[in-house]
Amino acid sequence: MSRLEENYIGLGDELIECLNCQETINNSDFYINYGICPYCDFHYSIDFNKRLEVIVDQNSFVEFNKNITVKKPTQLKINPKYKKNVKSSRERTGLEEAAITGTASIGGLKTVIILLDFGFLGGSMGIIVGEKISKAFTYARKNSLPVFSIISSGGRRVQEGAFSLIQMIKTINATNELRDKNLPHITLFTNPSGGQVYSSFASVADIKFAEPGAIMGMFTLNEINKSSKNTEKINISSENFFSKGLIDKIVPRNKLRKEISTLFELIMSKDRIPKKIDLELPDISFSSLGKNIKIDKGRPTGRDYIKSVFEDFVEIEKNDEKNISILGFGKIGSQSTIIISQNFQRLNKSNNGKINKEDLKKIFRGIELSKKFELPIIFLVDNKGIDTTFENEISGIANSLSKCIMNLSNHEQLLISIITGETTTEGSLPYFISDRVLMLENSIFYTSTDKENLKNIQMNAKECLETGLINKIIQEPPLGASKGPEDMSRIIKINIINELSSLNYISKRKLIRNRIRKFREIDMSNKKLIENVSNEMKIWRNVLKAGYRALRN
Repeated sequence: MSRLEENYIGLGDELIECLNCQETINNSDFYINYGICPYCDFHYSIDFNKRLEVIVDQNSFVEFNKNITVKKPTQLKINPKYKKNVKSSRERTGLEEAAITGTASIGGLKTVIILLDFGFLGGSMGIIVGEKISKAFTYARKNSLPVFSIISSGGRRVQEGAFSLIQMIKTINATNELRDKNLPHITLFTNPSGGQVYSSFASVADIKFAEPGAIMGMFTLNEINKSSKNTEKINISSENFFSKGLIDKIVPRNKLRKEISTLFELIMSKDRIPKKIDLELPDISFSSLGKNIKIDKGRPTGRDYIKSVFEDFVEIEKNDEKNISILGFGKIGSQSTIIISQNFQRLNKSNNGKINKEDLKKIFRGIELSKKFELPIIFLVDNKGIDTTFENEISGIANSLSKCIMNLSNHEQLLISIITGETTTEGSLPYFISDRVLMLENSIFYTSTDKENLKNIQMNAKECLETGLINKIIQEPPLGASKGPEDMSRIIKINIINELSSLNYISKRKLIRNRIRKFREIDMSNKKLIENVSNEMKIWRNVLKAGYRALRN
């Protein structure tokens, strides 16, 4: 038996030893309750009953459209063998079709459930399955409910020919039912999630989760079995898909209910911080503004602030040392927000603090989610500017940056930026657009990357305020943020709450108008700004001269 085939073996009472690590598991509560090996974390296939038991609140599932019938096209010729297989699947599984749809509570929140069960003809999608899925999305829209889809499928039902193929279009179009009501669709890819089901309604979900070790992609099961001897060459595991940014998160089965319920609650909540709440800052002494500021290497990172400033944070998309940005949902006070933070780790030599194209993609994704779910975006800014390596240049980073600025300028939801460390040249521009820009007092804005002329190219918080680049200076505790991270986090949290309180009730049109006006009214007579711009132009003139000389030689 190949390793890939082993993944398809379902949870059975006869299983004594783990197929992956050979440890005894038949008496393990973890295995019995979740279908997971407690020793190697191998996730076994489970049927729809067990799947619902693991994910939804107890006894909350109510099925709808169970016995739905669809008039078969006259051109469709049903093979007698196919009819026999359908009947056999019904008798064996107790299901009418591969798709089970209904409503259930997840963490107390009523949700529409779409579940494809691999035990029924490989969870394949035919005409009836496509119809059940489409009707489920319609029901969600009419009742203003979120949708959670669980995929365990080998693809389309080939016995129904082209009619099964067009279910891809049908189910993708069905997801549009949610858009005009800003309702979320979260999908879970389990083992396996393949073929045309993978590439239809499931892959256009707002948030895409997967179980550990799930096999997924457009490969059919036959293709996977044929290639099972070369699994190293065809890595189609959920872990690899996550590393490529194709799914948002890998969630172990035992943690799934909490993760989904938290995320749905964040997205569906319409609570806003009340108007003019104006919380008082903690009564502590503050440091004084310095002229020649040096950023402490131990200064709190973006992730440090996320942990202490926001509640119920759910991160989506991968984050590694090459991409410094973090994207996710979180709550501050009573209000849900989108959080986009830079995690510049100064003590990590492999982390250069520079923004690449993947980081900008996260901003685009954050804008998209903010627009659909009508949530404000909170930026935590700390970077060394744009990564202008040749690799990033040819990938179109300049294009991405300009589009990012344009999209943020026209964005209809609130934007708040907190500069927590430093920001440099073009890398700072998307964040200065925000409706409110706050800057920690010992933070720095570098107008150039010329390291030999640091004093002339850096602007402290006071200078940025005088110029009009920022709206407010946030004072730091004695000895700076790195020596008082807990106090600093509390101060940042209070400032964000106060800003949300004052901005929540401004119209969308006025927000956009104010952003445009802000840059028209910036004081271009400011001496420091003129000095820095002049220095930047000198640097570029020298670069161009050097390039011209090199070409002549």
